Amino acid sequence: MMNKSQLTKSLELFNLEQVDRDIFSWSGKNVGYKRIFGGQVMAQTLIAAYKTIDVKHFAHSFHSYFLRPGIMEKSITFTVDRIRDGKSFTTRSVKAIQDGEVIFNCSISFQKREKGLEHQIDMPDVPEPETLKSEQEIREEILKELKMNKEDMPMFIKQREIEMRPVEKQNYFKPERMPPYKNTWIKTGGKLPDDQVIQQAFLLYISDMGLLGAANNSVGVNFLTKNLQNASLDHAMWFHRKLDLDGWFLYTIESPITRNARGFSRGSIFSRDGKLIASCTQEGLIRQWDN
Repeated sequence: MMNKSQLTKSLELFNLEQVDRDIFSWSGKNVGYKRIFGGQVMAQTLIAAYKTIDVKHFAHSFHSYFLRPGIMEKSITFTVDRIRDGKSFTTRSVKAIQDGEVIFNCSISFQKREKGLEHQIDMPDVPEPETLKSEQEIREEILKELKMNKEDMPMFIKQREIEMRPVEKQNYFKPERMPPYKNTWIKTGGKLPDDQVIQQAFLLYISDMGLLGAANNSVGVNFLTKNLQNASLDHAMWFHRKLDLDGWFLYTIESPITRNARGFSRGSIFSRDGKLIASCTQEGLIRQWDN
């Protein structure tokens, strides 16, 4: 059963404090392991940008770079530059700062709702989520098979704010080269507020889960591989429709190439009825040391 309090904790990340007209801060508990989870900083920069917009323009394009690892024990300051306020489009640039150094920056474009010509790709034909085991169940079965206790791998079986049901099978303790794609059904561990700002921020937050994993799978490594250095380098996301994340949605990812110590992945997010609601891309560091 999902831990609904975990979703509540995640939504608290969006409660930024306003310091000045275009300056905001977060001094609460950060999310991550050794360094701040990239999805947290992305979502918070989007929230900060929205706080500087008066008209009903909604984010459609988000482009960002991870510049330095976020320090778990430190607060974060967000500064927003009002690049442009137009009738149809609004543009903001946001920096996330710790100890006077920029750890992350992004550009976000917002647009008013408009009618226009339409086209989209089809959703992949995959098994329904009810026929699949959750990632939590799969991981607990792996630990049981290896005769390990949950206390031995707390991060491996950590409860999340979402339930994930992967389509393709994967054994993290026996990594092997896999086809360069992965499909995962996702559902939130509770009901999100009916607020497009919160829904977009939450989707941006969880979009950082698994993108680099697809590139890792294609070369036969994962986060448990010894001497492996993984880190997100950049992240882009496009919002195509008004969001309603109440229910299952499909996150399908492909990794066209991994080389020069970098893996590149593309993601498409579909509602259960097949509508493409968002797309994203990410390049990440995949560096394996000899010793």
